[in-house]
Amino acid sequence: MNTHELIPPFSNEWWIYNLITIGLIVSIILIGRNLSINSRKKLTIYIGYIFMLEFLCMDVYRLYIGTWTMEESLPLHLCSLMWFVTIYLFLTKKQWAFEMMLYIGMPGGLHSLLTPELNHGGGFLNTFDFFLGHGGLVLAPFYALFVLNMRPRSNGWYISFIRLQVIVIVVFIFNYLIESNYMYLSHPPLANNPLIPSDDLTIGQWPYYILIFEMAILAHAFIINMPFLKIWRATD
Repeated sequence: MNTHELIPPFSNEWWIYNLITIGLIVSIILIGRNLSINSRKKLTIYIGYIFMLEFLCMDVYRLYIGTWTMEESLPLHLCSLMWFVTIYLFLTKKQWAFEMMLYIGMPGGLHSLLTPELNHGGGFLNTFDFFLGHGGLVLAPFYALFVLNMRPRSNGWYISFIRLQVIVIVVFIFNYLIESNYMYLSHPPLANNPLIPSDDLTIGQWPYYILIFEMAILAHAFIINMPFLKIWRATD
């Protein structure tokens, strides 16, 4: 049963949820920057635990109401996988996790917020879960930059892209085994994504749209990396 529901971009609902999400991201960063070192450490850990609890609660809820399925509910979409990297980043402050979120997770979360597709259907809880989850992906690298004072390494952008390719291969095999569409590797998403024009009989079809996604991710990582070039030149 297809339970997917789209939120039309620039609709009233789209504006309300996205503005609330942006407001929370900015507020958390400002609060974190103005805390003492010990309080900042506690806030970082608390955010990680809250994100972990939210994921577990939503899975239990979907199991309870009977909407959890092997084909839709495993954490194998890119944003779901990056959600775990986000939790790991907040709990451990690992450099590789920060770079994955900066170059891969954050752009993916941002595009999802721009073209919301609710895989488990509408309703307040599912909508709240979507915007919290994807907003968390945007929050994570900015929090690391401005609150934890972390900085990416010069090779972090393409190392993160290579790590992503390993994930793509594993998820592609999993999709084949259970006939699912995690990371949209089997067919394109329903959301009206500008990267895959639905009226284009070539670009919009498998596997061409996957190549477009890959090139877009690499381009995003390269562009995000550019502001840090000056920092590395200054330290050489």
